[in-house]
Amino acid sequence: MNELDIENKPPFRPNTDHLRRSTLARAASERGDLAEAFEILRDLVEEGTQLWQPYHNLAAIALTQNDLETACNLLRAAADQPDAPTHVIRQFATLTASSGDTRTALATLSPLIRANAADADLLAQVREIVSAAPNISPVVWARLVSDLRAPTPEQMAQLASLEAKDKEILALTSDNRRLAEIIDTLRSELRLPRMERWNSRTSDVWTAIHELDDHAWLDALLNSVDVPSYRGFPMAGFPPEALQIGMVGSSNQSALREGFNFYRAVRDVCSKHGQSWNGEGKLLDFGTGWGRYARIFMKDFRPENVIGVDVDESYIRICRETFPYGRFEAVPALPPSTLDEDTFDQIIAYSVFSHLAEHAATAWIREFARILRPGGIVAVTTQGRSLLQVCERIREQATYEHPWHRHLARSFTNRVACEAAYDAGEYLYSATGGGDVRSADFYGEALIPRGFVERHWCDAFELVDFIDDRGFLPQALIVLRKRG
Repeated sequence: MNELDIENKPPFRPNTDHLRRSTLARAASERGDLAEAFEILRDLVEEGTQLWQPYHNLAAIALTQNDLETACNLLRAAADQPDAPTHVIRQFATLTASSGDTRTALATLSPLIRANAADADLLAQVREIVSAAPNISPVVWARLVSDLRAPTPEQMAQLASLEAKDKEILALTSDNRRLAEIIDTLRSELRLPRMERWNSRTSDVWTAIHELDDHAWLDALLNSVDVPSYRGFPMAGFPPEALQIGMVGSSNQSALREGFNFYRAVRDVCSKHGQSWNGEGKLLDFGTGWGRYARIFMKDFRPENVIGVDVDESYIRICRETFPYGRFEAVPALPPSTLDEDTFDQIIAYSVFSHLAEHAATAWIREFARILRPGGIVAVTTQGRSLLQVCERIREQATYEHPWHRHLARSFTNRVACEAAYDAGEYLYSATGGGDVRSADFYGEALIPRGFVERHWCDAFELVDFIDDRGFLPQALIVLRKRG
């Protein structure tokens, strides 16, 4: 793919006949005449149209036929067209990376990075590609580092000033916390109840947070890494970076940016299907870990209505220490739990069902049916079909750069058979274990296809959405609604 000068594209004047025929193809597709749409699109591509849509639409058809090579070639052509939008170029990079061509994927994103090195979603995509690649050549790495160029001297001066102010605020915050601890100790000695730090129902600050747009809320979360408050509202603290990375592969701002994509995806799907988050509903963050999602979703669920659970009691202790609000409890590896029935309006679980054995996953789905209110929503993620390709690629390497890669190399060793099983709706599980309390009898690597969900999880639930698209989320998203 030729690198495009994103900032200085020449004016593009489309062929009016091609525009007309592309519109006819779209109309044919919308009325269900896929054969006619295909014929029109194929003719346009054979004529070498400069419109990106025909190539992009044919690539989508190729993907439905599992023809990855053809889809890559068509997306390459779509991204090369003069009017190609950024999202098409990024889709081509994602598909190319999933096929193992990291070099081309990063080269494709290179001009986008140079045009906007501060694009958080773009940087998250680059990070995902780099982290999944078993090795990267020095040339590709040097080019990537060059694209992520250093700040200007003026920016450096501004950063130094901000850093000094942040240190001053941190010192004041630390003093306040020490005073609060002294007060708590005195109240304990006097046998008085622990002092309430904050009550959202009497605070206008949470209402202001609830009304923030996505950009402003993400900024508030990112700033909380250094300053754990927003207009007097106490934000959650953070555990050591090593612990964060051990759980989710990133920490602090990077972890929040990645987590925000899941929050936004779940909220948009719920909104599309008539589920509104007005703060009054109750949220269960299942497999909360260090509380990454509990803090993000707090924008739309009042803090006292947020409950996080995890099988690891050490994580629950961390959340209780770092969160000034919410409730955190340990749960067993398998239900039943002590959570009350018909309690929750929303249950989320990111990268939890991507590790559960079939019996454990199904048992928890049944427990969710018990504790959800009628009409409540469950949004969980699992590994997508493309993980089978990733496992095969890792096995081809002589060494493993990450312990997780060693687990993946031993998983799903017959890719063809596993893909056939997945397409037939079979639950795929590799019992790798996760150390500590995560034993291999319930914890490993899991892929849950749509067919399995429809056959086994839809007695108490209806399947609202199933999205397996790495351009949308790194893992497949399953959204269920409890029948009323």
